[in-house]
Amino acid sequence: METYNKLLEMTKEIIQFETGIRIIRWDLQTHIPPKGMKQRGEQLALMGKLLHRMSTDKERARLVTELEKKFDMLDDVQRREVEITRKKLDIDSKIPEDLVAAESKQRTVCTTAWKRGKETNNWKLFESEMATSLDILKKIAENMMDIVDADTSYDALMDYYEPRLSSQQLSRVFGDLRKRLIPLVRKFSERCKEIPSDITSRSVPIQIQKALVTDLAKVIGFDTTSENAGGLIAESEHAFTLGYYDDVRIAIHYTKDDVFKSVFSSLHETGHAIHNQNQNQDWMWMYLGQKCSTGIGESQSRFTENVIGKSPEFWEFYKSRFDKITKGRFDDVSTQELLKAINQVRPTKIRVMADELTYSLHIIIRFEIEYDLFNENISISEIPEIWKEKFENYLGVQVDNYSEGVLQDVHWAWGLWGYFPSYTLGDLYAAMLCETMSKSIPEWRNHLAEGNIASPVQWMIENVHKKSNRYDPADMIKKITGKSLTADPFIKYLDEKYSALFG
Repeated sequence: METYNKLLEMTKEIIQFETGIRIIRWDLQTHIPPKGMKQRGEQLALMGKLLHRMSTDKERARLVTELEKKFDMLDDVQRREVEITRKKLDIDSKIPEDLVAAESKQRTVCTTAWKRGKETNNWKLFESEMATSLDILKKIAENMMDIVDADTSYDALMDYYEPRLSSQQLSRVFGDLRKRLIPLVRKFSERCKEIPSDITSRSVPIQIQKALVTDLAKVIGFDTTSENAGGLIAESEHAFTLGYYDDVRIAIHYTKDDVFKSVFSSLHETGHAIHNQNQNQDWMWMYLGQKCSTGIGESQSRFTENVIGKSPEFWEFYKSRFDKITKGRFDDVSTQELLKAINQVRPTKIRVMADELTYSLHIIIRFEIEYDLFNENISISEIPEIWKEKFENYLGVQVDNYSEGVLQDVHWAWGLWGYFPSYTLGDLYAAMLCETMSKSIPEWRNHLAEGNIASPVQWMIENVHKKSNRYDPADMIKKITGKSLTADPFIKYLDEKYSALFG
């Protein structure tokens, strides 16, 4: 159909421009000199304006309207593409161009303030810029509420990451999860008190860690070294992944005295990268070819990081390889000792250092703060103290300073309000997917022990990645697993895993 093909041509240009901006943002966090930050902010603001103009083009709107009149003539895939386009078109059309540019520019300013605040342990350096960013995003969200059928501005922002999931639904799920996690954390953290801490704090030169990260990416299936590589690894203050299909880039933060931080953050980002690269090639330049939600995206990174990367079977295979790359620094540590060390339950104030069992409590704390902030139950200036109280109550840890507390993450500086829940949604989805995968390939854990990492990864590619944005997340998880979102498989997985490790 000519009208549909014209729409796809315009969408392709938009996606090409948008994914180009992603690479520029990747450079912003990895290579740009300090003096270039302001200039880059102005460049990105202009690009944001141009992207907004492309997205709200009148001819594009006319094509969508014409196709909606011929909806019965379209097949299911075409209908889905038109529906997604309509939603994006309506959202972009409702948001003034100046507001889009202001948000893009403020994100750069806010990121700079966050870096300075974190480096100097000064919340006030960040607070005012965060308040400005928040005001802009609230205005954007208010313009979106009717289009995404959201009850609150926070729900509207959440819909960008997890379509059709309300904050009230999430509050119920997370409230139940919190109640079930806290007793498990207390139980297993007590059993882990005698585990030596020196195993995970041994000094490993950064160059060796970089070699290790490159090897882990290769083992999982993220090619960064061959002549046909579609991946790249760099260094940054905060680990993240950006890119699209054939050009996907990850950035890792290295710490000399904690090699396992780079090991597991690289596995996490590699999970994202493989997902980005293995979506449906037939839909590459369509909205259908993108992830249906960040929660589904996080299910793949959390699966790779934890379900594979912290499993006994993976280390049965990888320990000898790990010892060789780290040049014998862990030769005296048995595989079982290593497994207990990397899976030990020790509540911490740092999210990216949290063990698999306590991690969701970090996310729940952030969600509760966001929820209360947008519902005007708290003010921005109160966040640091509320943060400290929740960490004491949920995890039993003292937060002593801003850098290791409220300023540890870049997400709020980037304006990613409503994003944090995706991490725990990813854990819940991953557990549900693993439960289903185990019925299809019950021997997949044995495959890991044999070094066949491709077995479970390929199942995810075929059953999750290639579905791309064919369905909204609630529908997708139901179609794959036969169940609606539930915490039961995740709690069962954690209890069985930690009981096997620690009794």
